[in-house]
Amino acid sequence: MNKTFSILKNRMSKESKRRVKVKQSKLIGIINKPKILFYDIETAPLKAWIWRTGEQRVNPGQLVAGSDQYEIITLCYEWAHNKKKGQLDWGKNKNSKKLVEEFTKICDEADIVIGKNNRRFDDKHLNTMRMIHGLPGRPDLLAKVDDLESQLRKHFYLPSFGLDYVSKMLGLNGKDGMCLQDWIDIMEGTPKVAAKSLLKMKKYCSKDVSDTKKIWNHCMAHFQPKFNHSIHNSSLCCKYCGSTKIHKNGISVQGKTIYQRYFCTAHNGNAGRISIKSKTDILT
Repeated sequence: MNKTFSILKNRMSKESKRRVKVKQSKLIGIINKPKILFYDIETAPLKAWIWRTGEQRVNPGQLVAGSDQYEIITLCYEWAHNKKKGQLDWGKNKNSKKLVEEFTKICDEADIVIGKNNRRFDDKHLNTMRMIHGLPGRPDLLAKVDDLESQLRKHFYLPSFGLDYVSKMLGLNGKDGMCLQDWIDIMEGTPKVAAKSLLKMKKYCSKDVSDTKKIWNHCMAHFQPKFNHSIHNSSLCCKYCGSTKIHKNGISVQGKTIYQRYFCTAHNGNAGRISIKSKTDILT
């Protein structure tokens, strides 16, 4: 009986080891990926008193009271590491304080936050709302912000860097349709009309977020993203996408340092470099 028990124990031990090996084999080329958040906002327009139509300068004194400050109407977001999406809006009171509070909590979960022209527009609007509504300052969030607009302008020379143009160029069908009247309906329309236009705006905003994510993933091999995956993982991996499917790709020299370059087959681009030797025995 002891012999039978020993045989069964050995079989169970082998099966357990086999399952571990299978599990490990499935993890080859995969590494803990960061939580990347994509987002976009839509803001309320200002109203002003003017004497005529056409191009002109509008001074702050011409702004209509009650419509002389910005508010965020809606904010849409989408995660890169899962299929979770979300939509926030300013509510019945047309006040974006709660929206900003909720999105700030979502940003705290992220390792990197990406938008389209967000450094010049979205990030500043969010920070302005924190200041106006007396919310805690969060300048620390800017440390984990990257911007599709900045990356496109830095690395490419395109006829246009607008989201609609780049989206169409990559076969994503461009932006959804929205016009000024949709904003006016949300601001001044009947509850039924305002609700309908707000729903349309959320769809419009969500499409922008989806396109931003897809364009980022398509162009990432040509970027120098702010987030470095290799710093946040113990395994040797691609600094841009986090994959371990990398191989040596020649030597480069910069100043007195020699680097081993790596290439990533997961995103088909540069994976980074490692310092392998310092040239201290050279004539200068």
